[in-house]
Amino acid sequence: MKNLLYTCLAFLFIAACVAPRNFRANYRDVNALMHQQDSLQTRLFLKAHLKNGDVCILNDTWKVDTVQNSVSGNGSRYDFNRHLVETGILTVSIDSVAIFETNKMLDDKEEVRIAAVSIITMMDLTLGIICISTPKACYGSCPTFYIHENALFHYADAEGFSNAISPALEYADVDALYHAWPASDTFSLTMKNEALETHCVEDVHLLAVPVQPGEKVYQSPDNRFYRCDRLYPLSKATGPEGNITSLLATADLSERFSLSDPQNLRSKEEILLEFDATGNNDPLGLVLDFRQTLMTTYFIYSAMGYMGDEVGDMFARVETSPALKTGLNGIQKELGSIEVYLWDEQRREWHLQNSLYETGPIAVNRQFVPLGATQRSGKHIRLKIVQNKGLWRLDYVALARIVQQEDPLKIAPSVVLHKGRVDASALHSLRTEGKYLISMPGSAYKLQFALPQGAPNYELFLQSKGYYLEWMRAHWLKDKNLPKLRKMLVRPGKYLRDEAPAYKEYEQYMEQEFWNSRIDTQNFSGYEK
Repeated sequence: MKNLLYTCLAFLFIAACVAPRNFRANYRDVNALMHQQDSLQTRLFLKAHLKNGDVCILNDTWKVDTVQNSVSGNGSRYDFNRHLVETGILTVSIDSVAIFETNKMLDDKEEVRIAAVSIITMMDLTLGIICISTPKACYGSCPTFYIHENALFHYADAEGFSNAISPALEYADVDALYHAWPASDTFSLTMKNEALETHCVEDVHLLAVPVQPGEKVYQSPDNRFYRCDRLYPLSKATGPEGNITSLLATADLSERFSLSDPQNLRSKEEILLEFDATGNNDPLGLVLDFRQTLMTTYFIYSAMGYMGDEVGDMFARVETSPALKTGLNGIQKELGSIEVYLWDEQRREWHLQNSLYETGPIAVNRQFVPLGATQRSGKHIRLKIVQNKGLWRLDYVALARIVQQEDPLKIAPSVVLHKGRVDASALHSLRTEGKYLISMPGSAYKLQFALPQGAPNYELFLQSKGYYLEWMRAHWLKDKNLPKLRKMLVRPGKYLRDEAPAYKEYEQYMEQEFWNSRIDTQNFSGYEK
């Protein structure tokens, strides 16, 4: 699965390639002027980054023609080398655009046509953002899903496609809905946009596996589903700080986490787990509930800040250059995944079983690592977790006995409600391949699913497919620093060492600022009026 940092480094590679000397001064000056604070407040603009490499800048007023599927207005066109080639009234086919960039709230029905490929830069005070003093701690998320629509935002049940931060990086994500207990043949989920982002949702499905009483179903990192019939609780857990058994023995959101290494953000730590021996060689797997801290959020926001007013150019290159879609994964490799090892008593050595990685600090992920048939003699089954220090929050671990692997049923939504009313258009978008439900900041949609009548109980999982575009905060623009971007790319280890002191300053109060800057979908004064 692609990951957010993996993607960011594609942008960094672009930054290394797009040197200022390739842009004539007139383009650079115009671009810089548009992104100045006074201009963002007083003058509207729309930049169209075309798939052929050209850029069209439309000033002040522009209109979308939904019949011709085009946008037109007075402006200037620059070719791939950023030579000025045309001025006056320009008409641009929307299909020819890789990425739009604008400072206008796209709230008209016609303008929403271009919202799916638009990076929006806005003044933060206009939007009521309270994290200006700590800009790298602003709330950000992909679509969040709630079983109980009025649940506190700290308890989101799933985050969809967390790593797909541009159209080219769209993918389908699967999350366990382990708090779901369907009491009837109808099951509902509420999908919210609680951040300054444009969410483009192509598909949402339930994945359902029938179970008997006492059985549970768990999902592995490669999206295989295992039906299990018995849990073996944790007997002991030890971290660098000592005994942490009470933090990991129950799924209660009393999480075990550590602070980062002040000298090096790539430092690792080990957690030792012990379970009482089962007395047989039944197939087992490790159940693990986890999520990320805000370390990844800090890096993605830092990277966007380093891009500055060239963020649109860089996103456009990702859309038009297949070789850059996956990018380079230096930062992600340095930070690493959660690695699970099993102790072989006979050979007296650790065996790597699998690794887990899921971007996102909001919803808790529950995943399952099937264990190999290593020697388990002795009084205990011993496992070891190796992970980055300061990157992960762990809530719960247990062993489960595997009955068999299962193929889930796939269930599409039957009804979509928006503001309490049936939204047939939204349902059509979710059920039609290639169409997208565009969810703007403050939006909330209630999705209803019809479960098979008269069927047994189900374990439910959520599959969501799409991408989202992060809005560019105005206070990020002043952090433009292409040399730092290049360091992130070519020397990620050094970057993580050098950046450790700056991150430590944020780490102590990032959590509070992050949650406080979330958009309230009931009261946000932007789109959902």
